[in-house]
Amino acid sequence: MTNDQMYALVTFLGIVVVMLVRSGEVRAWQAICTALAGFYLALTPAGYIVMWVVGQIVKIVS
Repeated sequence: MTNDQMYALVTFLGIVVVMLVRSGEVRAWQAICTALAGFYLALTPAGYIVMWVVGQIVKIVS
């Protein structure tokens, strides 16, 4: 995953999180998006594994 793709994904996930806060409802897929945003922003060692998995899923889908 390139830096541009990562920035686009983090921006998208950030917008999703803002919309969640405004709506006051949190469903399972919304919690997953929030968790992914947290992993990408924190870039913890577990974040690299999540980035790899998401990258593989993106390659399969596209």
